[in-house]
Amino acid sequence: MGIARRLTSVTGGELESFIFRIVTTSANQTYELPIADYGSNTPNFTVNWDDGTDNVIQSSSDVNKLHTFSSAGTYDIELNGTVPSFKVDNNSLYRSLYTAVISWGQCSFRTINFHGCNNLTSLPTTDFEGLSTIFNLDNFLRSSGITTLPTGLLDYMVNVTSLVDSFSFMQISSIPSGFFDSCTQITSFNSTFNQCFSLSAIPSGLFDNNTNVTNFSSTFKSCTSIGSIPTGLFDNCTSVTTFFSVFRMPTTSNSLVGNAPELWTRNPVPLGLYAFRNATGLSNYASIPANWK
Repeated sequence: MGIARRLTSVTGGELESFIFRIVTTSANQTYELPIADYGSNTPNFTVNWDDGTDNVIQSSSDVNKLHTFSSAGTYDIELNGTVPSFKVDNNSLYRSLYTAVISWGQCSFRTINFHGCNNLTSLPTTDFEGLSTIFNLDNFLRSSGITTLPTGLLDYMVNVTSLVDSFSFMQISSIPSGFFDSCTQITSFNSTFNQCFSLSAIPSGLFDNNTNVTNFSSTFKSCTSIGSIPTGLFDNCTSVTTFFSVFRMPTTSNSLVGNAPELWTRNPVPLGLYAFRNATGLSNYASIPANWK
């Protein structure tokens, strides 16, 4: 099976397939596509199961979204058409089956996540154009096995407004420079990198283009390996109403040094409860208001 294969969609025209890999471990194992409607957008696509069978699926309740694989093995499943919502959502029945995304394709996604896919270790490093239709990226790679975020992964996501827990509980050590530059409509970075214990640095200017953000709650909470906060990290984010627990650390055993941005001097003053709790290595920790630490 060629992974660059083009198929004809159920509505006509040629589109790139969304291709992902699962590994089944026993004979006659059942798998369910995690599809749903998104507002008025409904699924309408073909699926090639990589076992010699395929189906047309035209609703989120279509019985053909369930498939039984007669033999244990590796299957590269191809979807072609309209898939508005594809969310694993930490489903314990299927989350461990996913091992790779081979191609993002062009499936008119509005939301997508691989939350809990601990065996997912590979993502495409190019061809992200098919992600341009996404509006909600909550829980995108939360608790997955991905350890490196591909540069450019979000470059076409100009419509995304929410990144709640998108990369939380991951074993990433870095964030690509300019990672959010194209995501100018984002309003929430709530818990985006929460408990990424291996994350050691924040790129300078990471949020420079995200001027619509109102929520930075727990964005870097418990990221105990981060060394310092870049100067001016939040300077362009003037509409923020909450920095609740943004750099809250679980204990005083953490790597955060340097100066905390004086966010409490803004007018009006945003909510900052526990924003720098236990970050005692900060040079200006003593001058941080009590309720901010």
